[in-house]
Amino acid sequence: MSIQFPQTPGFTGVNKPMRMEIDLFELEVEGVIPEAINGAMYRCGPDPQLPPRLGDDIFINGDGQVSGFYFSDGHVDFRLRYVRTEKFELERAARKALFGAYRNPFTDDPSVAGRDRTTANTALMWNAGRLYALKEDGRPYEVNPMTLETIGRNDFGGAMASRTFTAHVKYDPETHDVIWHGYAADGEATNAIAYGTIAPDGTLVSEQRFTAPYASMIHDFAFTETYILFPIMPVTSDPERLAAGGSHWAWDGTKPTYVGIVPRNGASEDIRYFKGPARWSFHTLNAYEDGDRIHLDLTVSERVGFPDIPILDGSPFDPEKGRSLLTRWTFDMSSNDASFSETVLWDHPADFFEMDPRVAGRPYRHGFMAAKEKDMVFNMIGHIDHATGETRAYHAGAGASVQEPVFVPRSAEAPEGDGYLLAVVNHRAENRAEVVILDTDDITAGPVARVHVPMPLRMTFHSEFVPQAELETAAAL
Repeated sequence: MSIQFPQTPGFTGVNKPMRMEIDLFELEVEGVIPEAINGAMYRCGPDPQLPPRLGDDIFINGDGQVSGFYFSDGHVDFRLRYVRTEKFELERAARKALFGAYRNPFTDDPSVAGRDRTTANTALMWNAGRLYALKEDGRPYEVNPMTLETIGRNDFGGAMASRTFTAHVKYDPETHDVIWHGYAADGEATNAIAYGTIAPDGTLVSEQRFTAPYASMIHDFAFTETYILFPIMPVTSDPERLAAGGSHWAWDGTKPTYVGIVPRNGASEDIRYFKGPARWSFHTLNAYEDGDRIHLDLTVSERVGFPDIPILDGSPFDPEKGRSLLTRWTFDMSSNDASFSETVLWDHPADFFEMDPRVAGRPYRHGFMAAKEKDMVFNMIGHIDHATGETRAYHAGAGASVQEPVFVPRSAEAPEGDGYLLAVVNHRAENRAEVVILDTDDITAGPVARVHVPMPLRMTFHSEFVPQAELETAAAL
């Protein structure tokens, strides 16, 4: 019996599955790791453990893996583990894929009907000394922050009604609450949106709902001191298309973009919608209030930026219209006008944003991101200074690919944006990867230290840095 992965773009070259769980002790370090960097940089991404059920698949449908770079007084260790989701365990027991196309249960083996399909492969949440792997089609899976062994799925003691939970929680730096949402809260292709708050002790303290104008991907959202913002854009889902075995998502350019803005301390019935032309955004950078106005900074393109998502009118993917640029949307809460303004902040393709978490949801000066030259993979780390309008970028080198940066303050008292950026860089031609550490004073100066990994690392989506003091507190739980 032959068991092989397909020789297609999703499973070859840089996308070739690694299918490994790894422990690496005392990684090589070039340069000096700054004293501020003590703790763990966690990463979450997909890596299929078995060939796909339908003969081919898309990258984002792979099984979830969590990895950690553990920094301690200039030393670095590395660990990588699969998240043992229900899907993972069922397929491992069967020694074959049982779940089919991305977020389409109609393509599954009948033996797994009604079972949990999430792969927990997108992002991470740190709350109450616990680490969770997230994907927006299911509930969080807790993993041990030191061993990365899976503890289990979490529904907050049965308090959560939503079937889904965002891959992009938000942390309020003043209250230390976690703000969350779940789109398709009543199941795939529904337009029910749940949202609420998790307390610093891990208790789910609120969950509210509203009905969006149509069912769409709300991959990311944003918050301010008094509002939560939900971008609703026309990457749409449809139950009839799913039942016919079709794609979960499709771009419908006939639909407008809505941004729903709801008071954090109000009721979901108080939501106010602003409306604009069809747009696509994957990630937000930050939002904040400026008098009666709210600014939302996010990546924006004219049409969907993923070539794997079909266009409903049958037109081909347009890479030029799919270029995502850092953009500011501004909403006037004092006006009866439901439109919003749009300003490009950096005319350079960018996404996978990071900022100083100490000013999240507030006026801020510094933004960081993965960026790329036109028609290339992400090969730069960018920095924008909103006070001066200046942009800078660190180029990782020919043939290199850059993953999402994470920010670590130089000290607890350091000014906003003063610290270090950590990012994984893959050098496929050299069959290796590294973590580069950049000083935010001038990222163009290049790394102050490099942590060498003796193999390439598969692309992940999102990262999280947890300081050593919090890890020590977690170890006592």
